[in-house]
Amino acid sequence: MNHLGRSEDDQNGKVIPMSRLRTNGTSAYVEEKPLWFTRTKNITYYLLGLIEVILVLRFLFMLLGANPRSGFTSFLYLFSGIFIAPFSGIFNPITTTGLVSRSVFDPATIVAMVIYALIAWGIVRLLWIRVARDGY
Repeated sequence: MNHLGRSEDDQNGKVIPMSRLRTNGTSAYVEEKPLWFTRTKNITYYLLGLIEVILVLRFLFMLLGANPRSGFTSFLYLFSGIFIAPFSGIFNPITTTGLVSRSVFDPATIVAMVIYALIAWGIVRLLWIRVARDGY
């Protein structure tokens, strides 16, 4: 094992991250998961990341009072509205009006971000239960 927290496989010379290295008495083995699980997990978290970035941009633009008539801002509000719609009305948005712009704190965006993260985590955990049940 080197100082970077990695172990080198003596037979093949491959570097194995220590977080995936398991020991069984005196021998070490790498725990492998099925390819479909890894791909589905990666796709799920990638889609979650895209949705979260869109929602964070929406939240920041509304909070900072971005001009809603700007092309990019109006597109962002329209596109992200699809993801916010199920959560609109749970909490009332807090609005402040300044000299030039109107700032909005929209709790529905934060609720949506948390719920979508929980849904993605739940999907991956359900898949993990299936993988564990199948004996991988």
